[in-house]
Amino acid sequence: MITVIISTNRRESTTARVAGVFADLLRKEGQAVQVLDLAKLPSEFFKPSMYDERTDEFKELFSQYIESADHLAFVIPEYNGSYPGVLKLFIDASPAKSFWNKHASMIGLSDGHAGNLRGQEHLTGVLQYLKMHVHFHKPKLSNISRSFDSEGQLSNEHYLSQLQEHARIVSNYPGNKS
Repeated sequence: MITVIISTNRRESTTARVAGVFADLLRKEGQAVQVLDLAKLPSEFFKPSMYDERTDEFKELFSQYIESADHLAFVIPEYNGSYPGVLKLFIDASPAKSFWNKHASMIGLSDGHAGNLRGQEHLTGVLQYLKMHVHFHKPKLSNISRSFDSEGQLSNEHYLSQLQEHARIVSNYPGNKS
């Protein structure tokens, strides 16, 4: 099972649209895919007590999307030169051992020119600290807001090609082969 993580809690985000495209491409590769949207985290998640007492809702969400997955594919927008705080908070509030020996990949997004290269580097360090196997292939999609047509569909052919290649690569990870 592959979990694609929309790594922002902004509603109706560009990140969600790219994550949807990537999830569809993985399905076309024959993968079992689910999408975790951090915008749908329960409101109790954002209270200081989340570190001590995880709600049943959070436990269910974590079990479904993280513990059941062999591979986590992070779609990460650039926030202030890195990745969104909600993703860091989600990781920090989660049992670290649940990430051990899982595979991870990422797609960086930005409205600037680097496609969130720095955020990918930061997240790579955190995931490796959590003993995850982070794949070297990390598409970087810059000027992302200008890459959609008037109907909201990703229209940048180069980016679609990069996402197709990434879906093929992720599908051939050990443990992801159908």
